[in-house]
Amino acid sequence: MQHPPKHSPLLGTSQIEFVSQSIIQLLDSIDKELKETFIIIKDALEKQDKNTLLHTLKCSQDKTLSIIKAFTLYHMLLNIIEELNLSTQTQPNQLPQTLQELAKEGYQSTDILEILESLCFYPVFTAHPTESRRRTFLEAHHQMSEYIKAILFYDDKNAKEKLLYRLKLLWHTHLVRSEKMEILYELDNLLYIIESSILFSATQVLGFVQSMLNTPLESSPIILGSWIGGDRDGNPYVSNEIMTKAMKIAHHSIIDIYIKQTQKLLRELSLSIDFIKPSRALMQSLHNEICELPNGEATLYAKEPFRAKLYLIKKKLKNRLIAINAPQSISFTYKDSKELLADIDMLIESLDPTLAQGLVEFRHLVLLGGFHLFRLDFREHRDEILNTISEVFCLLGLSDSDFKDLNEHKKCEILSFALSKKYNLHTIIDELSSPSKRLVGAFLRIQWAKTHISEHILQSFIISMSTEASDLLCVLWLAKQSGLWKAGKAGKKGRASISITPLFETIDDLQRAQHIIDTLCANAHYRQYLTDNNNTQEVMVGYSDSSKDGGIFASNYNLQSAIANLIVLQDRLGIKLEFFHGRGGSVSRGGGSLEEALLSSVPKSVHGRLKTTEQGEMISAKYLNTHIATKNFSSTLAALLKKDINDAYPIDNSLKDNAHYMELLKNVSLTSCEAYRGLVYKDKDFMSYFKMATPIAFIQNLNLGSRPSKRKESQRVEDLRAIPWVFAWTQNRSIIPAWYGLGSGLASGDKHILKACYEQSLFFKTTIDNISQAMLKVDLDIAYLYGEFVEDKGIRERIWQHIFREYHLTLEYILHLRGEQNLLDKQKDIRDSILLRKPYLSVLNLTQIELIKTYQGTTYTKAKERILESIHATIVGIAQGIRNTG
Repeated sequence: MQHPPKHSPLLGTSQIEFVSQSIIQLLDSIDKELKETFIIIKDALEKQDKNTLLHTLKCSQDKTLSIIKAFTLYHMLLNIIEELNLSTQTQPNQLPQTLQELAKEGYQSTDILEILESLCFYPVFTAHPTESRRRTFLEAHHQMSEYIKAILFYDDKNAKEKLLYRLKLLWHTHLVRSEKMEILYELDNLLYIIESSILFSATQVLGFVQSMLNTPLESSPIILGSWIGGDRDGNPYVSNEIMTKAMKIAHHSIIDIYIKQTQKLLRELSLSIDFIKPSRALMQSLHNEICELPNGEATLYAKEPFRAKLYLIKKKLKNRLIAINAPQSISFTYKDSKELLADIDMLIESLDPTLAQGLVEFRHLVLLGGFHLFRLDFREHRDEILNTISEVFCLLGLSDSDFKDLNEHKKCEILSFALSKKYNLHTIIDELSSPSKRLVGAFLRIQWAKTHISEHILQSFIISMSTEASDLLCVLWLAKQSGLWKAGKAGKKGRASISITPLFETIDDLQRAQHIIDTLCANAHYRQYLTDNNNTQEVMVGYSDSSKDGGIFASNYNLQSAIANLIVLQDRLGIKLEFFHGRGGSVSRGGGSLEEALLSSVPKSVHGRLKTTEQGEMISAKYLNTHIATKNFSSTLAALLKKDINDAYPIDNSLKDNAHYMELLKNVSLTSCEAYRGLVYKDKDFMSYFKMATPIAFIQNLNLGSRPSKRKESQRVEDLRAIPWVFAWTQNRSIIPAWYGLGSGLASGDKHILKACYEQSLFFKTTIDNISQAMLKVDLDIAYLYGEFVEDKGIRERIWQHIFREYHLTLEYILHLRGEQNLLDKQKDIRDSILLRKPYLSVLNLTQIELIKTYQGTTYTKAKERILESIHATIVGIAQGIRNTG
C-alpha cells in the first residue's frame, strides 16, 4: 500500500522546469548537440528573444524533425502533469458534495434521491478524425502518467528510469501514422481506452450511485455509445460488413471481460456450504444444471456451490461466443444479459454485503455493458436515403425515379401510401444499384444484430443534414419493411426497435426544426411510430456545422432557441423530446465545460438525461486517466442532478434565461451571423485565403481518421467538414471559428444592457466565458505570418484587416462584459495554463511556416516527401500543445 504523497503537484514555472529537465535528460542520452540547441531555443522563448529564436531555428534545419519531436514530447509531458494536477485537486466522487449543496439550498433528500435514481449520462464516442496521436502514443501517455505520478508524489527513482525509457521509445517512433487509418483500428483505439479505464471508472460510479440510493440499481445511470462502424455519412469505408464486424467485436470484447471477471470470482468465492447457507433458488438452479458440470467440477456442488454456479456462468458465457455465429441454436447459454444478471442476483442474495462486494461490482459491470458493450449509432446523409427510396419506389411502382425531386407535400403523400403496405426487402435487394443495396442491406444487418447479439446493440438511426419531414418518413418506411418497426394496431402498442433521429446542423434547419417535428406528428404513420417508441422522439443538434454555417454566436443562439421552441412543441403535442448534442472538443464545435453547458441549457430540456458526442482527442483527455474518467462521470451526473432538480423545483432565480433576454440577444445573433457570412461565404476570395493562409492542404492528407475531409469534391465552404475547417484555423492560431462575428454582433447592442444580460442570463454568460478561453489561445502575430502565404497582396491585406479589426472589437466587448483588464483575469488557473504553453507553441508554428516555404520551393519528389513528414509532425505537435485540433 502506498503512503500519502510526499510532494504536491507541480504548478506554473515548476512544472515547466520538470518537463524541460525531462526533455533535456532525454536529448542528452541521444544527441548532446541537439540538447544544446533545445536549451538555446527554450532560453530564447523565456526571454522573448525573437531574433535568437529565429536564428537558431534557421541554423538548425538539419535537426528540424528532432526539434519538432522534442517540443511535441514537451507538450505531451505538460498535458500529463496538468491531468495529474486535476486528478489530485478533485475528489472522484462529486455526488455527495452536490447532495449537500442541494440540501443547503432547501431541497428535500427524498426529492433529490428520486431524481438521482432516474439520471442517465450517455456519452457517444465518435471516430471523428481529431485525435492526432497514434495508439502507441496513447498507451505511452497512459504509462508515463503513472511514472510521473510516482516521481512527483513519491520521489520514485525507478520511475525516473522508466519515464526516460518510454520517452526514448517515443523518440524513435514516428509521430504520424504512415498508413491511412482504418475503421477497425479506430475501434481498437476506443476499446483500449474502454478496457483500460472507462469500464472501471463507470462501474465505480455505479457503486457511488447505489450507495447513495441504498438500494440495488435496476438500470445503469451511464450508457456507453459509439459511432465507430456506424457513421457512414460521407465515409465510403463503413460497409455493412465493417458495421457487422464492429458489433461482433464489441460483443466479443464484453463477453470476454465477463469471462475473466467470472474466473476471478470463481477463485475468490471458495465459500463452503458448511459455513454459508445458499438460498433455495441457488440450490435448485445447481440441481437443474448439474449435468453441465464436468465430473471433475461436479464435486464442487456438494461443498462449494458458489464456485459451482460461477463455473456454470462461465460456461454459458463461452457458449454465448459460439452461439453468435452458429446456424443452429446453442442450448446452454444466455439469451440476453438479463439472464446473466438473474444468475448474479441469485448468488448475491445468499451473501452478506461484505462477501457480495465482488459480485455487486460484476453486476454493475453487466448493467453497464450488457451483451453489446456500447450502443452503436447509425448515421447516414439524407441525400443517400432519398436516392435509395427513389430507386426502390420506382422499382416497386410507387413512384418514378424522380421521387427525390418532388415537392415535400407530394413526397409525404407517396410515403404515407407506401407505409400502409408491407414489402419483403430480401426479394428486391439484388435488383438495386450498389449504393441502394448498401443502405437496404444495412437495415437487414441491424435487424439480424438486434436479434442475435443484443436488442441494445444499435438504437439511433441519425439522418444528417435533415431538412424535411419526409427525410424521417423515408427511414420509417425502411424500418417497417426490415422489421425494425412493427406498428401497433387497433389501439394496441407496437414495437419500435430504433430511434429515428433528425440531425439539424445548419442555422436554417435549426430554425425549421419545430415545423418539421410538428409536421411529422401530424402524419398518422409517424404518430403511431412515436406511440410504439414510448411516445419519445430523439432530436440531434449539431454544434460544429451550425457554427461553420453562421458563426459561433449565431450557432449558440439558434441552438438554444431551437431547443426552447421544441420544448414548447413537446408540451403542446404531448410527446417527450430527447436531445442528442453533437459537441466537439473546441469551443467552436460546442466544447467547453459540460457542466456549465448543462446548467445553462433550456429549462425542462434535459429530463435527467444527457446524450452527447465525445470526439477525437477529448476521449483520451477525459477518459484515458482512470481518476479523471471517474471524476468526469460523477461530475456529469452531479450536474445532471442539479439541472433536473432545479427544473423540477425551481428556487434560485438569480440567473435567468427568459424570453426577454433571448429577444435582446436576437439582434446580436443576426448581426454576428451577417458579419461572419459576409466574410466566409460572401467574399469571393475568402476560400483562396483560407487554402493558402492555413495548412488545410496538409491536414487533408494527414492520416488522422478513416473518413475523408470533404463530403464531396468541391471548392465550397459548405462541402468542407467542420472538423478540418476548425483544425486548420486552430493550427494557424487565428481560430476564427471560435469568435469571428461576435464583436460585430455585440457592437450592435447597448453595452450597459448587454452587461446586465451577461450578469443575468446563464446562457449568455456561459457562451461568452467559453469564447473568452478560445480568444486567449489566439496569436495574431503567428496568424499574420501564415497570411504571407497568400500570393495576392490585395486579398491578403483586405481579409487580414477584417480578421484583425473583428478580433480587437470582440476582445473589447468581452473584457467589458466580464469586467476584466485582460482575458481570463478572473480565471487565473486557466489563464496561466494557456499562457504557459504559448511560447513553446510558437516554436512549432514557426517551424511549420518555414517547412511549408521549403516544401513549396522544392521540386525534388523525395525531398518533398521528407519535408511533408516534418510538416505533419508539426501539426501533431501543435495539436498537443493547444490541447485540441478541431
